[in-house]
Amino acid sequence: METAVNLANWFLLFIIYSFIGWALEVALGLVIEKRHKPVNRGFLIGPICPIYGFGAIIMTLIVGKADGVLEIFCVCFLSGAIIEYLTSYIMEKLFHVRWWDYSDKAFNVNGRICLQCLIMFGILGVLAIKVLNPLVLGLLNNIPEVPRLAIAVIVFIIMLADILISLWLIIKCRVTVGTSERDATEEITENVRKVMMEKGKLNRRLAKAFPDMQAKKKTPRKKTSRTKTASRTKTTSSRKKA
Repeated sequence: METAVNLANWFLLFIIYSFIGWALEVALGLVIEKRHKPVNRGFLIGPICPIYGFGAIIMTLIVGKADGVLEIFCVCFLSGAIIEYLTSYIMEKLFHVRWWDYSDKAFNVNGRICLQCLIMFGILGVLAIKVLNPLVLGLLNNIPEVPRLAIAVIVFIIMLADILISLWLIIKCRVTVGTSERDATEEITENVRKVMMEKGKLNRRLAKAFPDMQAKKKTPRKKTSRTKTASRTKTTSSRKKA
């Protein structure tokens, strides 16, 4: 029972930080990007950004009981860099789509991470470990164990359904990119976004959530020997007619 309760606490902590990250992304979109209305950020349908949840949990485990603010900041800074870079790289390799790009920002690494965001990760990490963790865990511990477990199970089922549906949408996006024969990356990206916007509300939400999404250009396939033979035969036939 104790193990289940501890797992429920960690999972609910993950969900809470994922929601906070989502809310932060939406707020930054309104303030910095000057959007006229909130946009549901993240590749999931629900109001969570899992990268923030994973980041908060990993940073909490790594930092442990460290008291120094500078030490916590540095660990969160480096952890955030590794997590965001790997997430960007893995998602691009899996789905052939660049989901965010910091190429226009100063001190970026391959457009996957940038100094501005890493400083924010460091500050948020200090805030989470020194302030939010004790507060959130204190509130969770005030909930009786059985209701707490029930809440965790219900939220997990909802999140699992969200992940499956969202992955289905992203796989459709990957298929669209993979079958496109356009030469320019910009044209492929525009084509993918157009298809996603035309195929239903969930696809439109995903397209709006990542306005800077870039598709990887597909490498043209080499002609097969059968195609080359047919081409030579056609050429020979044309010469004989001439």
